[in-house]
This record gives sequence, structure tokens and C-alpha cells, in this order.
Amino acid sequence: MKKITLVILILLSSSILCAKLNVIVSVIPQQTFVKKIGGDKVNVTTMVKPGSDPHSYEPKPSQMIAISKADVYFPIKIEFENAWLERFKEQNLKMELIQMTKDVDFIDMPKHGNINVDKIEKNIPYKWAGLFKLSKGEYTWSFDKVKGEYAQPKMKFLMIKAQMKSKNLIEPYKKEAKKIFKTGITSVKNNDYINANKKIYEMNFDQNKNQTLFKISVKEDGEYIFFTEHMPFEFEDKEHFLKNFSKHDVEPTASYPESSGHHHHHGFDPHTWVSPSNVKIMAKNIYETLSKKDPKNTDFYHKNYKKFLDEIYTTDMKIKKIFSNTPEGSKFMVFHPSWGYFAKEYSLVQLAIEVEGKEPKPKMLARIIDKAKDENIKAIFTQQEFSDKSAKAIANELGIKVIKETPLAENWSENLLKMANAIANN
Repeated sequence: MKKITLVILILLSSSILCAKLNVIVSVIPQQTFVKKIGGDKVNVTTMVKPGSDPHSYEPKPSQMIAISKADVYFPIKIEFENAWLERFKEQNLKMELIQMTKDVDFIDMPKHGNINVDKIEKNIPYKWAGLFKLSKGEYTWSFDKVKGEYAQPKMKFLMIKAQMKSKNLIEPYKKEAKKIFKTGITSVKNNDYINANKKIYEMNFDQNKNQTLFKISVKEDGEYIFFTEHMPFEFEDKEHFLKNFSKHDVEPTASYPESSGHHHHHGFDPHTWVSPSNVKIMAKNIYETLSKKDPKNTDFYHKNYKKFLDEIYTTDMKIKKIFSNTPEGSKFMVFHPSWGYFAKEYSLVQLAIEVEGKEPKPKMLARIIDKAKDENIKAIFTQQEFSDKSAKAIANELGIKVIKETPLAENWSENLLKMANAIANN
């Protein structure tokens, strides 16, 4: 009996000693970085699988189970995290969220196709107007924090039901909206109703919550114009936060100022891992986190960390050699603007086809083709996670190649070298 008890104790103690850290990451390159340092001391689960769009990904039930057992989640500020991180935390209160990109200098997403501010009218109390075709019922309009804060602490809002018929319904109501903005204001907060036509509301965003939600009550079917004090980026890109009673997204059919494209929802570029300098910063954050969570294996992690730093340095040197005969400011054309940090690091210019989250419209497509001709572009880089319809249209027009590359590859070093060679040779 004593022998059996002793064996059980030995097995239990050995299993505790051999227990691995359970780590969750958002995208495949992060998995590579964590494994480089953590080795066989960590189990890594990646949320966004190859071929999926990391901006709008929804986790599978099996991944939620992994979340419930995790010790650490390394967010990387990719868009789907904004909708899911709080839910992940609720699933596992013991799981620690640690930003892998801590101390990385973020750059903005490209702004081509955006609004020409010189054409915006002066001295008007609203920055944006949108026309919506709405049915009778209740709608929800939610605003999320970005980088831990709201773009503004509050925002004035006016809704007008259009009574006339016009090709451009926003224009006839601008003057009326300007007058109404000078009238009294009704203050609303999280979960409050907005149900009056031609009345100014001041939406107050709850600083204690990551999301503030307002309920908009529509009394009859029709076309409604929203006027907002600030640009409501919640209508932009692939995430539309105005939802109807069936929880379906509702987009404006027209807007003022007009834009041929959409703004990237967050403003900054989340594709930080395509720069060796950024990967070096991430490696440090990974090493420090693993050592803190598992101090008995610090020496193991430190050895791997140093080895990984050597790999990052070697990769950087190889890329610089590839670009040794490439002039500074050389341009390359991509569909989705995922290579901004890579371009910045090696003094290149990334030209994006995708107009900030959307396929370009015909007029913009024509401008892109002209730009490609002027710049003597030899190839267009696309990736499997996104449609390449526009890229193929441009390539056919110009008689150039479409090259499939992805920033989400597991073999991060080889992938950057492959991208560098493709740019240098084209």
C-alpha cells in the first residue's frame, strides 16, 4: 500500500514539474515566435487559422475550450480581438492578457481613397452625415474603445426623417440640420433610447466600459439621415456597429463628405510582425512573460531568446543584402496593405489596391491602373485571406503578374526573404 501511495505521489509531482504553460496567440507568426522561445515548455493555440481573415475572425468552440485552460493570451491588436478579448477574459479569469506589441511604434494605415478635407464645408456643427433606409423597429448602435479609449468622450447626434424625394437626400437637409444643432440637447448614456426625430442628443460614452451601446427607436419605415458631431468610424471598414432587430449590420446608402473608400477602423496598422525590428521587441516581451510565469525555466527561455535574436539579426542582414541594389523609395503594389512596417524598415513604398477595407470602385480602380502605369509596376502582391478580383483586373489591364504572398505564414523568416526577393526582382 505504501509503495502504491509513493508511486502515485511521484507521478503527481512529476506531472506538476512537467506541466507546460498554455499560451494563446491571435495569428500564426506569433505562434512561431512563442515556440522559438518557449520550445517544448509551452503549448500554443492560435486563434486565426491559415486562410482566415484575422480582421473579422470568429473563434471555434474548441478554441474557447483552449481559452478556458490558458495561462497567457498574447494580443497583437488585430481587429477581431476588439470584439472577443473581453469575452475571452470572462471565459477564464485566471488568464493573463499581455500585449506582445508593447513598446512597438505603430504606424497609420494608408489613407489613399480617403476624404479630401479641403472640400469639407466650414463652420458646420457636424462632421459627417449618412443616409439610411430603415424599417420600423429598434436598432442598436455600439461604440468600442480603441487602444483603451474612445475617440471622443461624447458626440452630438441628430436624426431626420426625409420627407422629400431627391437623388441626393442629404443635401436638402444640411441647412435644417445646422439650425437644429443650435437647439437644446438631450443627454443619453449607455443603454439609453434615442427615439425622437429632429432632436439633438449628446451620446456620452461610458469610460468604465469597453463598449457603449445606444438604442435607436424607429417609429415608421423610411429614409433617415444621421448627422454626427464627429466622424463615426463604427460605420467604416468591415465592422458596422449599427444593427437592426435581427442583429444584421446596417450601412449608409450615401454619406457626406463622400469618400471613394473606407477608413481602416482603428487608424493604425496592426501588421507589426512583418518588421524584424518589431519582432525583436516582441521576442523580448515573450521572454520576459514566460520567465515570469515559469521562473524555474528562465535559463531555458533565455538561451532560446538569444538564439532567436541571432535569427532575427541574420534575417535582417539577408533582406538588406537582397535590397542592396534596390533604390530607396522603390514602390511595390499590394492588394491588402499588410506590408507597411516592412516597407518602412527597408525604405520602400507600399501602394495598396484595397481602399481601406473595401474593393475599389471603378473610378478608383482606373486611378490605381494609371498609378501603376506611371510607377512602372511589374507585379501585384495578393494574399489568400482576401479576394484578388481587383488585383487580377489591374494585372490583366497592364499585362503584369499577380504574386500570392501572405504576411501570416508560419515560417516568418523565409517568408520575409521570399517577399524581399519578389520585390527586388519585380
